[in-house]
Amino acid sequence: MFISRLHTPEGVKDYLPEECALKSEIEKNVSEVFERFGYCRITSPTFEYNDVFANMGGVKDRRTYKFLDRNGSLLVLRPDMTPAIARIAATAYSEKDIPMRFSYIENMFRSNENYQGKLREFTQAGVELIGVNSIDADAEVLTAAVDSLLAAGVENFKIDLGHAQFLSSIIDEADTDDKTKASIQQNIINKNYAAVNELAECIENKNIRYILQELPFLIGDLSVIEKVKNRVKSSAAAQALDHLSRLYVIMDGIGLSKYISFDLGVIGSMDYYTGIIFRGYARGTGSSILDGGRYDNMVIKFGADMPAVGFSIKINDIMHTRTASEDIKDHILVIYTHDSSIAAFKLAEELRAKGSVVEMSLTDTDKAKAEARGIYKILYVDSAGVREA
Repeated sequence: MFISRLHTPEGVKDYLPEECALKSEIEKNVSEVFERFGYCRITSPTFEYNDVFANMGGVKDRRTYKFLDRNGSLLVLRPDMTPAIARIAATAYSEKDIPMRFSYIENMFRSNENYQGKLREFTQAGVELIGVNSIDADAEVLTAAVDSLLAAGVENFKIDLGHAQFLSSIIDEADTDDKTKASIQQNIINKNYAAVNELAECIENKNIRYILQELPFLIGDLSVIEKVKNRVKSSAAAQALDHLSRLYVIMDGIGLSKYISFDLGVIGSMDYYTGIIFRGYARGTGSSILDGGRYDNMVIKFGADMPAVGFSIKINDIMHTRTASEDIKDHILVIYTHDSSIAAFKLAEELRAKGSVVEMSLTDTDKAKAEARGIYKILYVDSAGVREA
């Protein structure tokens, strides 16, 4: 018999102490990186009017959790932070505040169509740089993304970098009908390269056909750009390649190019991207742990024409790549006799003031039990004073 009060709903979870410690550690370290880059922490309501997220080209409408309030207004649990920040930028700030640098760490809510262990309530941390459309702005955000993953303790990761204008321009130039173009784009999003290859056979332009059929192999270092740049005739596609090359030069100049690779076949699943698109992957993870890009056409939907670029880190996915630090702070257990309780509590306060984690025994505790919980320093307090086990 299934007893619902003993379980959590599908897609949500409890966090036990070890997980909470790891989650808090990651969030703290990432938040400190955001602060060092000058990004100010903001927050938004857990639920908002549906119009904030509807038709934004981001999370599909069918994946949001909706409900009506007592007045009949349609509300939605926050599925994505970017539209919320776009609303805040457009309504609470003006051009005199440019550039705007915002950061956040918030829970998101999405209903996954095919539940495969993905959480429906999960935590994201990210930044948004609003008001500047330049390669320097892109470089700043990409640098913050690398530094954030390093601070989160992620090892062996790569950030795949692409550009929304590259493939969209290539597909637009294809000498075929709109239905085929739409099918090519959808199959690229689905990574169905066999279907893309078949559809490309009907394209007479040999350069476009070559690029589409080579997409699975257009991943790697600068050589992938060299491989296609002479085949590109579209000015928009050529500008996209030039932008990516110059961005790589900046990242190389500051010593971070080892974390960057190119993926010219990337098309943002969130179709509000207008410029660079990037995704971070760690060894052993099948899906991205970081997503970002430029979205210059979103803030205007809230009444202010401002370009923007940003990224979000998937905190829960990062947790799967690592374990909590075991030596962040001293963890001490104080065992004391009844007549020494005041002295023991005073000692504990003094140690906490110096940054240690201190637990009072309260019950009979032996050394073996303490070590089983990761406590290796035990102090005994009695009438003779303080001694260490």
